[in-house]
Amino acid sequence: MAGSRSAGSRLGTQFRGKLAAAYGQRGATLNSLWYVYSPRTLRDWVLRSDLEWDHFFHAEFDPDIAQCDYAPVNRTILLAESRIELPVTAAITYKSGEVGYRQVRYSHDVRKRGNDPKETARLIQAAAAEGIRYEVWTEIEIRRNVVQLANWRRMVAWLSAAREHGLDWYIDEIASTFRSHQTFKLVDVEKAWGEAAFPLYAAAVFQAVRLGTYVADTDKEILSPETVISKGSVQ
Repeated sequence: MAGSRSAGSRLGTQFRGKLAAAYGQRGATLNSLWYVYSPRTLRDWVLRSDLEWDHFFHAEFDPDIAQCDYAPVNRTILLAESRIELPVTAAITYKSGEVGYRQVRYSHDVRKRGNDPKETARLIQAAAAEGIRYEVWTEIEIRRNVVQLANWRRMVAWLSAAREHGLDWYIDEIASTFRSHQTFKLVDVEKAWGEAAFPLYAAAVFQAVRLGTYVADTDKEILSPETVISKGSVQ
């Protein structure tokens, strides 16, 4: 038990340290801070606004993404023979090997800065010339489907609760059991392994959805025992 208290103390100290650093970097803004667990990177991150938090779920569930850094330093690119700084909220590596930089901003902040759409296009083209996919994401894209976003939040919560468990074995069990099924429901998972084991098997399903192995019909209906899971395609 003493070892558990010691480990908890270390985790608590790390938690407070990360949040203290984030508060210090926040300056005079009143943005929310979110301390999140990323199933993609298998580590915790501090996100500095509600919009960054919502974008986080898009990055976690995009099957084309191999890795993501949610606390990158700003990058510089060459534009008209000058080095300019790109604000970067998330640095992404796609499965294709392509590198992407994303800036997450509210649309009204973009307008307040008087940004010229042509200038943004120039930045995107300049980044592309260096082999980088540069994108500006606003709440318009990020919050377009609030049902899907709510479901992604719930799935990450399940994955976070199962973070100390390796899920590969459970994924293999699910694949074996439903090999002959094109689709199955979450309630079928509970029937197959029982209520006590269901949390880990459900987390395994959500992990497989995140990886693109399965597809869940969560873009229109709230996650429930009747949620349909179908076979996806891993790229």
